[in-house]
Amino acid sequence: MFIATFGLPLSVYAETKSGEESDQKAPILTVAVINAMRNAIQNRFFFPGDLKDAGTVHLSFHVHLDKDDRVIGTPVAEVSGGSERTRKIITDAALRAITRAAPYSMFPKDKYDAWKEVILNFDASQLNL
Repeated sequence: MFIATFGLPLSVYAETKSGEESDQKAPILTVAVINAMRNAIQNRFFFPGDLKDAGTVHLSFHVHLDKDDRVIGTPVAEVSGGSERTRKIITDAALRAITRAAPYSMFPKDKYDAWKEVILNFDASQLNL
């Protein structure tokens, strides 16, 4: 499973899981691949700038990808912070960005088991609003 944390500046970490649960974080993908994924989503992530409480919103999406680098189904979101209105606006914007950024052809095909499930964490406190 690949876990990415997004904000500006974006920091991304990957976690490997081999049979047992592990708290160890280790890079699975190269910086170039991670940057390409981040940029693909970031370039499609748009929402109104008048959301006063946007900086308190934290989102986490569980995304399943097929071998053709496309999103399977609708990513499951966990959202906290901000008002209900702001959470909905930012969640919808992030879902659109995740979907529009596909296919994620930057992922190496031979590491499919590492990225077939992706956790994307967005920290809006670091966004330039």
